[in-house]
Formats: sequence, structure tokens, C-alpha cells
Amino acid sequence: MAKLLRSRDRILIGLAVLGDILDKLMPDRNARLQILGLGCYTPPGYRKRSLHTAVSRLLKTGLISKAIKNGEAVWELTGAGKNQLQRSFPLLNWQKKKWDGWWRIVIFDIAVTKNWLRDKLRRKLNELGFGQWQASVYVSPHDVAEDMKEFLASEKLSGQASVLVTRELWPENPEKIERMWQLDQLNRQYQSVVDFREKNKSGLDERKVRWLISRYLQAVEADPFLPKEFLPQPWFGETARKVFHRLHFITHVRQEV
Repeated sequence: MAKLLRSRDRILIGLAVLGDILDKLMPDRNARLQILGLGCYTPPGYRKRSLHTAVSRLLKTGLISKAIKNGEAVWELTGAGKNQLQRSFPLLNWQKKKWDGWWRIVIFDIAVTKNWLRDKLRRKLNELGFGQWQASVYVSPHDVAEDMKEFLASEKLSGQASVLVTRELWPENPEKIERMWQLDQLNRQYQSVVDFREKNKSGLDERKVRWLISRYLQAVEADPFLPKEFLPQPWFGETARKVFHRLHFITHVRQEV
């Protein structure tokens, strides 16, 4: 995704990612959500005042809901919050999809006098998980051709950019794909989550819990969620996710909001 996560984004992704994981730990939805202190989704050292501001805005805009049950705060993504998350981070929905075998290619030629427009296009490409094949050529295995067409049309770029869909991309080799999406670096991020948990099997205090969650969300933020056939082996992304499936310390995270 390669997006700079705001506190709002971290809370939304945290509720979606860890909330989904907690589904498997706690069948009782109310009990499950009561343990989610939203402060655990922010980086260590994050100011509590900033967290309160972010949460207040999320509540005001209806992206999350809050209820008090058994004296504890219960937080949950609303339908609007899930829709916002899907619009802001569409890649989260594609991580489990099987590749359809097609490549989406975007080629553009925008005048250097319009650098602001080139930067806007690149941000959109990164948001949709494209990798840079070469200068002004980006590729993606995700089904985002229509999304790109709509974006280019809305920005009046149809005469300066093209969207191609093809089954063959040459040379399609692991080294090229690794460089485009920096998969080795991403894999090391996920591995650091796994290694950290292995080194702290005896227990984790609150500070370590926050670091671990923050580290995992940083990796999720950068992950283009490529089809499995393009990932280096061993791939620690799934292993890091399973680490969270086994977490019991999450129930001890202190409420901060």
C-alpha cells in the first residue's frame, strides 16, 4: 500500500485486522470487542491527546461505534468504517484472492511542467499496489484496470496515460518482481514480528505489546498483497499473521480511550 498511515487509518486497520483475528480467539463478539483498547493500535510513545482527537473524529463521522458493556468500552467498525477502509486500502481485500493470470499495465507521458500531476498519479498507483517496471511504466497483478480508468478519466489524463491488460509480461522473473515491490525488505519486517514473539515467549508487557502491534501494522501498510506465486520463500507474512492468532496477551492490553 505504501501509504503514510494517519492515526485514523491505524485504528481502522487495527480494528479490521486484529478484530478479524480475535474472531478466532473469542467466539463471543461482545467479550472479544471489550478488550480492544484503541491505544494499542498507535505507535509506542503516541500522545494520548492525539489519540483522543482521532477517536472523537471517527465517532463523529460514524466510522466506528462505541458502547459500554459490563463497564468496559466496546469498539467496532461500522458499515461506513468498513466502506472507508475498502476505499482507502483496497489491497486488504485482495490478499486472499487467487490471481486471474492477467497483468494490468499503466503507461504515461506527462509533461515535466506538471510534476504535481505525475506525483498524484504515482500515489494512486502505489495505493493500488502497482510496481514500477521502468520509467513511466507500472504493472500490477490485481484486478484494478477499471479503477485506473476511472481515475485517469476523472483527472483528464486519458490522452496522457494508457491502461493495458495482458497475460504475458516479459521478463517475468523473481528478481525483477522482488525489486519492484521490495519483497525482501517487507519479508524481513514480517520476520521481525515472528522473531520478536519467539524471543518473548515467557510474556510481553504493555510496551512490547504496542511495539509488536505497531510493527505488524507497518508491514501491512507496505504490503502489496501479491499472489502467492510471486512471494519469496519462506514468506513470513502468513507466519506473522498466525502469531496473532496465538496471542493471549492481547486480553491484557489496558484500555486507553
